[in-house]
Amino acid sequence: MSTEIRSKHPRDIFNELKWKEDLDLNECTVEYIHRGAPGNTKRVSGEDITDIGHSFFTLIPDTMIPYHRILKIRYKGEAIYVKP
Repeated sequence: MSTEIRSKHPRDIFNELKWKEDLDLNECTVEYIHRGAPGNTKRVSGEDITDIGHSFFTLIPDTMIPYHRILKIRYKGEAIYVKP
């Protein structure tokens, strides 16, 4: 993996992308379970994340998604997290 992300849990990955100087949360995409959407999944940009909470992350406009629904996180196109 060329991107140096040390964290393993989605919440920790988001915080690392947000706070580490050489990384950028806005450069990630998140695929998560969204019942009713085509394929029951939805993909959003890191730019849409407004809050990184303890059990949920929040998207514009005030949509709370629990971390256990995250299927994949990509950073600059590279998969950095895939749900086991």
